Amino acid sequence: MANLDEVYDVDDRSAAFKKHEHGILVCLAGPGTGKTYSLLERTTALTDRKFEPDSICYLTFIKEISNAFIDDYVEKFGLESYKTSAPRISTLHSFACRSIRNQGFRIGYEGELYFANVADRGEVAGQTFLSDLFGIINHDDCLSLAALRDQLDLIKDAWRNGEAPAELPLSGDAIFAAASDLLRSFRLVDWDQTIPLAFDLLNDPDARPEWIKKIRHYFVDEYQDFNRAEQTLIRLIAGDSESTVIVGDDDQSVYSQRGGSPEGMRVLYENPEYDRVSLIKCRRCKENLVVRANTFQAKMSKHPRPMVAAYGGGSVVCYRFKSSKAEVAFLTDYLLSRLAELSEEPKPKEGIACLFPSHRVLENHYEMLSPKVPCLQRNVFAPPKRFWLDRLLQLIKKPQQRFLQRLLLNDYVELKPRHKRIIVRRILDRDLAPPDACTSLLLDGLLEGKAADAARAFCDAYDAIASQDVGRIASVISRVIDIKNDLVVDQLQTLLEIKDDQRQEDAVATICDVLLPDTAIPPADLKAVLFLTMHGSKGLTKKTVIIPGLEQAWMPGNAKGNALAERQRLFYVAMTRATDNVVITFPHNRGGNDSLNFPIEGRGSASSFIACTGLSVQYHE
Repeated sequence: MANLDEVYDVDDRSAAFKKHEHGILVCLAGPGTGKTYSLLERTTALTDRKFEPDSICYLTFIKEISNAFIDDYVEKFGLESYKTSAPRISTLHSFACRSIRNQGFRIGYEGELYFANVADRGEVAGQTFLSDLFGIINHDDCLSLAALRDQLDLIKDAWRNGEAPAELPLSGDAIFAAASDLLRSFRLVDWDQTIPLAFDLLNDPDARPEWIKKIRHYFVDEYQDFNRAEQTLIRLIAGDSESTVIVGDDDQSVYSQRGGSPEGMRVLYENPEYDRVSLIKCRRCKENLVVRANTFQAKMSKHPRPMVAAYGGGSVVCYRFKSSKAEVAFLTDYLLSRLAELSEEPKPKEGIACLFPSHRVLENHYEMLSPKVPCLQRNVFAPPKRFWLDRLLQLIKKPQQRFLQRLLLNDYVELKPRHKRIIVRRILDRDLAPPDACTSLLLDGLLEGKAADAARAFCDAYDAIASQDVGRIASVISRVIDIKNDLVVDQLQTLLEIKDDQRQEDAVATICDVLLPDTAIPPADLKAVLFLTMHGSKGLTKKTVIIPGLEQAWMPGNAKGNALAERQRLFYVAMTRATDNVVITFPHNRGGNDSLNFPIEGRGSASSFIACTGLSVQYHE
């Protein structure tokens, strides 16, 4: 097929998107080179050719990227167009989840489903599933919770790689069988399991739901971050479409921990069966930023694709400080001066972001800077009461969802681990929902004393939720959270009157804000400095990007081989989030009360990546 770089001038390669009619077009798109603009131009072209909006589907890797595409769609076509005539815009996982909800009954996943990462160390859902699974396995196969989590990680790796977990070594096979039974009993689906399950359901084109059959044109964004199983699912669903446009950049592949690899994009681009085009005209970063990015790319890539800047100007500097105290003093003054330059109502892309190689480095700088500078973190953990209320409101929406029922059971502390093992075993053996399992055990006299009282209280609370009686539900909430009953009743009535799933989801967040106002996440303040990890910056564009604390200890640290290559790509992504200014800083010394002041090789030294950009480090008083 054609190399369209030979057909279209570097300034006009979006025409390849507009004119593509059949088959697959693969595009390598450097940072800020207009992939979203080109996809929106393709949307216009397909609409002009009288294709209905629901025949076009945009799929990407993470929600932040899909949200960014929605924002750009609204900016180009207007909010009314987005509400009435936008294409389907979704992450691939959301697409897969909807497929399983539609067709899951075909593979034993009927009823209300719940999706979670069952090996997540920081989430209640993952911790609950892990402890329940540990209670039912043969401990000759796995001696500890930590070892069990390692086995779950192996199962998830198999799902990501498109392999069969049942083919793991013998003990892993037994654990996979137990995990599969427990997942099915809870009507619970692991995030990585969604992809192979959706593949099995969609493998028969005739059995696909009507909303998928209507899709004739796919846009696939950030392909380099999809793992092998996700790429296989994309090939399957796009196989019967009229056209597919796949966009990615192997130099921005930064999710190897969940199976992403630059090789997938490279192999796809080199496939002679597909049309291909590359976007290299950078319309985000000004010339001086592009020069530094190109210099770094030449060091990190065997086959660099230098970008061409659309606009002159820009600034990239790196400062070394005597101490972290001096670094923070500079950053305080610099950030405040940049914030003062913003208009009264700045646009999102005009703001300022600080990007960090890890959460640990981020938290260190947030602690030091937030008392002095308006700062904002994107992801903040919810307090326990809000988490409990959010979970209970979700159960009101979906009272038949078994795993939500199981999570509610955690609130009854008189039910000790030994009691929960009995309940989970009854759920498994008789395929019962948790309240029914508790009732069955009470009738059999297998729960006694305080455990029996707690089980009855749990069943009563669930009965109140299942009744959809706002008065009864409000009394359950008021017992846990000290709130006026009338206020709770009003909010519950609002929730129950909403039938649309998306509006219900939005209503849950709003009700949590009303009932627990001190836990409400404030609206994004565009006149505050956004703090993100470099991983979290995918899809971001800001006028000014600061990369503080860039010491060798944290970036690249002791990474070697493929890990070092990914760290290089991560830094490349961070550098290219800015339109006008990049400022890199690091201290030579850290004070005794600095949380990063501990012995580690490379602390106090400039990251080797800085020299690879061609920058010289300037000492700043």
